[in-house]
Amino acid sequence: MSAEVENELTPASPPNPTAARKQRWVRMLAALSLSLLVGLALAEGLVRLADGLGLIDLAPSLAEMPDAGQEEDGVRLANANGEQPLYVADRRLHHRMAANWTGFFPEEIVSSVDRAQVPIRTNSLGLRSAEVAQPKPAGAFRILALGDSVTFGWGLRGEDAYPSQLTSLLATLRPNQDFEVVNAGVSGYGTWQQALWLEETGLALQPDVVIVQAHLNDPSDNLWGTLGWQSSGRGWLAQHSKLAQLVQRVVGSAAPRSSVPCAADWKVGTDQVCWQRTEQLLSGLRSAAQDAGATTVLMPSPMRWQVEPGVRDMRAWVDAARYQDALRQYAQRSGWLFVDPLPAFRQAHSSGQSLFLDVGHPNEAGQRLMAQELYNALDQAGALP
Repeated sequence: MSAEVENELTPASPPNPTAARKQRWVRMLAALSLSLLVGLALAEGLVRLADGLGLIDLAPSLAEMPDAGQEEDGVRLANANGEQPLYVADRRLHHRMAANWTGFFPEEIVSSVDRAQVPIRTNSLGLRSAEVAQPKPAGAFRILALGDSVTFGWGLRGEDAYPSQLTSLLATLRPNQDFEVVNAGVSGYGTWQQALWLEETGLALQPDVVIVQAHLNDPSDNLWGTLGWQSSGRGWLAQHSKLAQLVQRVVGSAAPRSSVPCAADWKVGTDQVCWQRTEQLLSGLRSAAQDAGATTVLMPSPMRWQVEPGVRDMRAWVDAARYQDALRQYAQRSGWLFVDPLPAFRQAHSSGQSLFLDVGHPNEAGQRLMAQELYNALDQAGALP
């Protein structure tokens, strides 16, 4: 019998059951993967449609903060020779200002508020202030001003920010006393960063008075800081996918137990403000300052729409959150010296004064009013020598 005929008569090998099972699994996984991709694509489309129709709101939540570290209101601040940025990353504080930095506000910032070239200089501590002698000279009375971009003097020369204007006021009205007001304001800082900075650096400066300038965005900044800024950055998927943003909002990082009723803001971006966490941080800050022998002053900065009728912006809902009232009640319960410049701002505006650069940053005149209100409160409380 020929080899060809013998091969034709040989029975075929039975199918390999293991290979067949593998093929079935491959087909099943491919079908599942395809179904999942189609489902995700449909879900992405539905979320985008709902967002476009306003059925859901995926605008940044109050509790979200930019990755930042190197930007001022969206514009990178480089020094005069274009090398070192003003803001540098910090492991505990998220960001801080570089020491011995010299540069300018970008033209696009200052031109939008009708200003010419505005310089920025920091000292060896990375503060927009003169050098601070350590230890404190004998007989000196040192005031430490903590805050955000308002204290820093956004859009203004350093000498026009309220810490410098308070220095001038004290020198004029109390010429026989050596006063020093240190501007420790850093743009973007919340209470949690101010408290940490005070612990790490500020108390070593031996302040006699610690001023905390508060802002309506402190509750969101402080929620964000409570959860830890290292885990708050958004990856590529969350930046490009509305579905991922929604999932991140709903099932992302849990809000701290102490933040209720802030949990809704943290998860879905509703316009609710909670001061509970901020009050806890303020109390810790006050305790540390008081233990060091310092008087503590709490001062909420006014918003333009609180002063000028008809001026509104996306944050005007905070009217209902009793911004100044909430802090006043807390200060009265907790032993702070409370300073509210809002009535003085309203009175000055009624006489025709312009007090703001934009919706939230006072101009030179507004900063001067804040300095005057601080002086009056400190004087009346007997907190000055």
